[in-house]
Amino acid sequence: MAQTTTQVSQGCGKLEVSLDNVTWEDISGVATSVADTTQTKMSGEVFTLEGNGPLIGGGKFEAMELTVALVYTETDAEGYEYVREIWETAGCDVEFYMRWSPRGGNAGDEILTTGNSRLTEFTYPPMDASAGGPILTGFKLKAGEVTTTIVAS
Repeated sequence: MAQTTTQVSQGCGKLEVSLDNVTWEDISGVATSVADTTQTKMSGEVFTLEGNGPLIGGGKFEAMELTVALVYTETDAEGYEYVREIWETAGCDVEFYMRWSPRGGNAGDEILTTGNSRLTEFTYPPMDASAGGPILTGFKLKAGEVTTTIVAS
């Protein structure tokens, strides 16, 4: 196979969040990263009296916990305040969706969307007198599934 020429750079994506999987809030302007994007499937093994290796079975997807880093701002319409308000006022079983597009969310780009997901952690702004850069905050989202689709034109 020849070397690819269609690589995707990490710094050009789009990140959106939603409470209803219909109306989306673009928080790309304050989002700095989406991490912990590995999803696993359940598996199990059992040994029999015959043979040296186990019998291995596979199962359903396990929940994944996505970590999002945000630049802290105190602007109501921006990502930190938007997610913080949901975190502080949401009830016990409020779904929270996220979708991200590594290439930027333009027509023809792939977009990954969480389903059956909940906010599980929120980071308030830390302070460090020895640092000069912007404050980073963030959240974690536990998702039961992720689907990949293509952005329509």
